[in-house]
Amino acid sequence: MFRLQLVFEAFFKPLLRFSGIKQLDAFSCLLVLQAIFVVGPTRAESFDINAVQIMGSQRVDPAAIRLQLQKTSGQIERDIISQDVKTLYKTGFFDQVSASIVEEGGKTFLRYEVVEKPSVRKAYIKGNKEVSDDDLGEIFVFDSQRFLDRARIDGLIRQATALYQSRGFYDASFDYSIVPVGDNQVDLTFTVTEGERYKIGEIEIRGLKNLDEDDVKSVMQTTTYKWWSSWLLGTGRLSSEMLDSDKALIRQYFLDHGYIDATLTDPEIRKEEGRLVLVFEANEGELFKIGQVTASGDLLDGDQAKTLEGVELASGDTFSAQKVREATFKVSDKFTDIGYAFANVVPGTSIDRADKQVNLNFEVAKGNLVSVNRINIEGNYKTYDNVIRREIRVDEQEVYNGTKIKRSQALLQRLGYFEEVNISSEPVADDKVDLNVNVREGSTGTFSAGAGYSTSDGVLFNTRLSENNLFGTGRSASINVDFGDERDGYILSFDDRRINDSYFAGGIDLLHTNREFSDFDRQLSGAAFTVGYPLEEVWGERFEDIAASIKYEYLNIDISNVDEDDAAQLVIDSEGTSSASGFTPKLVRNTINNPLNPTDGSRQELSVEMTGLGGNEEFYLLEAKNTIYYPLIKRESGDLVFGWRTTVGYGETYDGDDFPLYRRYFPGGINSVRGYKNRSLGPKDEEGNEYGGSKELVNNFELIFPIINSAGIRGVVFYDAGQAFDDEESIDIGDLRLAYGAGIRWQSPLGPLRIEFGFPIDREEGEDSMVTLFSFGAPL
Repeated sequence: MFRLQLVFEAFFKPLLRFSGIKQLDAFSCLLVLQAIFVVGPTRAESFDINAVQIMGSQRVDPAAIRLQLQKTSGQIERDIISQDVKTLYKTGFFDQVSASIVEEGGKTFLRYEVVEKPSVRKAYIKGNKEVSDDDLGEIFVFDSQRFLDRARIDGLIRQATALYQSRGFYDASFDYSIVPVGDNQVDLTFTVTEGERYKIGEIEIRGLKNLDEDDVKSVMQTTTYKWWSSWLLGTGRLSSEMLDSDKALIRQYFLDHGYIDATLTDPEIRKEEGRLVLVFEANEGELFKIGQVTASGDLLDGDQAKTLEGVELASGDTFSAQKVREATFKVSDKFTDIGYAFANVVPGTSIDRADKQVNLNFEVAKGNLVSVNRINIEGNYKTYDNVIRREIRVDEQEVYNGTKIKRSQALLQRLGYFEEVNISSEPVADDKVDLNVNVREGSTGTFSAGAGYSTSDGVLFNTRLSENNLFGTGRSASINVDFGDERDGYILSFDDRRINDSYFAGGIDLLHTNREFSDFDRQLSGAAFTVGYPLEEVWGERFEDIAASIKYEYLNIDISNVDEDDAAQLVIDSEGTSSASGFTPKLVRNTINNPLNPTDGSRQELSVEMTGLGGNEEFYLLEAKNTIYYPLIKRESGDLVFGWRTTVGYGETYDGDDFPLYRRYFPGGINSVRGYKNRSLGPKDEEGNEYGGSKELVNNFELIFPIINSAGIRGVVFYDAGQAFDDEESIDIGDLRLAYGAGIRWQSPLGPLRIEFGFPIDREEGEDSMVTLFSFGAPL
C-alpha cells in the first residue's frame, strides 16, 4: 500500500492535474487503486527508519543518490519520501524509482529501488545528402558516460533542423530510433527527411507609409536569392537566427529615423512554387522630432554650450537613436580626454507625445581627476619594452587621456608584431590608474625557398629571409634572391622605423636585378637611402597615419640584347648603359588593417622622382596611388570585401627627349590590366612593337570573398581598366582598355599563389579571347 501511494504521488496526481481533473483527490484515487490491487496495512503518515537502502544502481554511486535525499534515518514523513522520489527522477539518471518500507532483522529500512537509464554507445545519421556527416556530427555528440536524455535529444534535433533550414531545407524533419545493444547501452539512429531546398524569392515589409521599403530592407542580412551572386556569397537562404537579427536591425532603423513607437511582427513565411516569401507587418507610428537638448550635472567649465559643442543634435531634427549614442560618446570623450577617466554620461529622454518631440538631457558625472600612475607591459617575451612604450601616447604621471590611449592601442596593433593588443585601466587610488598593456607576440620572421612559375617571369627560383622585428628591436631586414628563366638578382633591405626611439625612420636598399623581355634585356644595379618622419608629430592629430619620406637613389642601367627585328625604334635607340641619380619625396597615408589579408582601410601614396644629380638620365616622374578596402559583409567565415586600386603616372624629361625605357609603363598582366598578356598594352610602333608609355592610368576593381578562410584561400572577381600613353599624348579615359575575370588566391606556406582568368572587352585583332594568369612562389 505504501509503495502504491508513492507511485501515485509521484506520477498519477500530476498527470491528473495536467488533464484538468481536479475533484479527484489522492484518497479517492487510492480507493480506486485498492479495488484493483491487493493492498497491505493502512498507510502511516510517518515512519521510524533505521537506515536507507539503495537497490539497482550500477553506474550511479549509492552515496550520490543518498545526497539527493532529505532524510536517511529517523522519523520520516510520507510526504518527504514522495518528494525524494520525484527528486531522484529529476536527476535524469533513472527510468524508474520506487520506495518501500522493509522490515529485516528487527529493523526498519526505507528501500529505494532504481532502474538506471541506458547510456548511448553510438549515434548514427541516415538520409542526409545535402548536409555532411561532419556538420551533423558536430551537433549529435554523445558521451558514452552520459545517460539517455530524451529532452536533450529533442534539443539536438531542433539544432539540426535549424541547420537545415538555414540552408534552405525548410521542410526538413528528423526521427530517431533506440536499439538496445546490451550492458544497459543503446545505439541511436537519426533519420532525416531533407525535403525540398527552398530559396527566398521575395521579402515584403507591409504597412510602411513614410519610409521606403527598399531602404528598410537594405539593413537586413536576409536577402532574396540571386542566381548571379547567391551561389558565391551563400545568400538567399532562410535562417531563423538571421531573421531574429534582422528584426532587431529593422527596429533599430525605425528608431534611427524618428519612429520610436514603431512595431514589427515576426515574418509570415509562405511557400510558393518552390520558393519562400517572407512578409513582415510594420506600423511606423508617428514621426518624432528632437525637442530640447540640454546637459546637466558636471558641465565642462560649468558651461552647457561647451559640454554639448560638436554634438550633432539640434531641436527640430528628426530623432535618431544612433545620433544620441554618438553624442553620448562625444560628451564622454570630452571628459576622459582631460583626465576624468571614469566619467559617466547618461542620456535621458522625455517624450512629449502631444508635440511629438523627444527632449534630451545628458546627465554628466565626471568623477575624480585621474592621472596615469604606472604603465605595465606584459606578454612581450621577445619585443623590448621600449619598442612598445614608444608607441604609447601618454606618459606615467601624466593626466589620463582616453583618445590618446585608444590611439596607442591602434598604433601597437598596426606594428604587425602582435596577434593581440589590449590596454586596460586599473584604479590604484581615487585619482590614479595603472595602464596595463597586454600583448600576445605573433610571428614576425619568414623564410622561404622554392620554385615557382609566373606568366610574367617564367620559371623562377626564389629565396627570401625576412624579419620585421629583428631581435625584438622593431627594426626590419630582408634578403631576397631570385634566379630563373627571365629574372634573377638580389635585393637587400634594412629599415629602422624609429631610429634611437625617435620619430625618424630610415632605410637602406641594395639591388642588382636582371630581367629578360621579349625584345630586350634590362639590368639594374644600385643603392637607395630613405629617411622619413610622421607628420602627426609635426602638425598634430589632423595628420594621423601620414608619413613623409625622401629617398636618394643611384642606379646603373644596362639595356642589351635588343632584337632589332621585333623591337620598336625607341628600344633600339635605348641600347647601352646609363645612370640615374636623384631624389624621390613621398607622402604615404596608410590605415589598411592587414597587409597580407586586407579587409578594411586605405592607402594613398604621392611621390615625385626627380633625377639629374650627376647621372645621364634627366627626368621627373609623378606617381599617385590609391588603394581602398571596404568590408561589404562581415562574417565569422570571412568577409566579403570590395577593393579598388588606382595608379596614375606622369613622366617627362627635362629637355624634351624620349622618356627613358627603364621607367616606361607597359600595362597588361597579372599586376596590371588582367585580360591582356604581360606588357602587351601601351604605345606601339607601326609594326606593332611595344615601347611603353611615359604616362599610365590603371584601375582595378575587385570583389574578394572567402572560400576556405581558415586556410587563407580566397576568391576574386575583378574589372580592370587601364592604358599607357606616349610622350606627346595626354591621359584619355576614353582610350582605356577594359577587362573582367575571376580567380583564386592562396597565401600558402611556400608563398602567395594566384590564378586568374581575364577576358578582354572589345579585344583587338591578335589579342586572345581569354588570358590565364598564374603566379606561385613569385613576387606579386
